[in-house]
Amino acid sequence: MGIRRTAQEWQTLIEQSESSSLSKLAFCKLKEVNPSTFYAKRKQLNKTEVYQGFVRAEVVEMTTKYQAQIATGNMTLLVNDVELSIPQGTPVAYLAELIGALS
Repeated sequence: MGIRRTAQEWQTLIEQSESSSLSKLAFCKLKEVNPSTFYAKRKQLNKTEVYQGFVRAEVVEMTTKYQAQIATGNMTLLVNDVELSIPQGTPVAYLAELIGALS
């Protein structure tokens, strides 16, 4: 069974490996660390680093995009003697809710 290390000890090992001129495998052999454990811990610590603390962000440019929809025609629905003229491209969920409310 290998040595149990804290997250800080793993972080130190990973930093040492990054500054070392040795390959990762040679470094692991020198430090008596299982390479697959080393890579797994490195990946785990890199994930947690992303979520620690805050990063300063600045709005560089604010833009608003508008998407024009060109109506090519209307659909006509007849529901319980009510005739609806609806633009093509109307979301299906909206149509289903509308028809349900009229039924």
